[in-house]
Amino acid sequence: MSKLLTNRRISFATRSRLTKRYVWSIFLYACETWTLNASLERNIEALEMWLYRRMARISWKDKKKNKEVLEEIGLKHTELLKTIKTRQLAYYGHIRRHQSLQKSIMEGNINGKRQGGRKRKSWLGNIEETTTRRIKECCEVALNREEWRRTIASNLWQETEQR
Repeated sequence: MSKLLTNRRISFATRSRLTKRYVWSIFLYACETWTLNASLERNIEALEMWLYRRMARISWKDKKKNKEVLEEIGLKHTELLKTIKTRQLAYYGHIRRHQSLQKSIMEGNINGKRQGGRKRKSWLGNIEETTTRRIKECCEVALNREEWRRTIASNLWQETEQR
């Protein structure tokens, strides 16, 4: 697909839509369950920028910064990480509202000893970080679908504004 995605006869908007349909759809499979840490977030940003650079035919030898590349192609910020976080929050709300095995696993504690070393980042920690609320508050808000949707929209809007 590289010839199609780098073809200058096709508008950038069309090539971008093709990328979202064919590349992102495969990449985002089951992203709702990923635990995002700093290195994974950097890799996701790097993938998105790599795709944009390929579509715009901007070589890494040109030494252009990511902001310059985004301005050149007409975008204000990257979208992939925001999409992942939106899906994670929507999935969390879905799990909280239904009685299921997934909810039991998410809320339950595993018996036994934990491995030594630093505590690993958890999926629920990602939810707290994205919403900037404690998990107990998130649990209460997620039970009301409309309020949870407003929470998702407002938090991701604030994150976009901070970039």
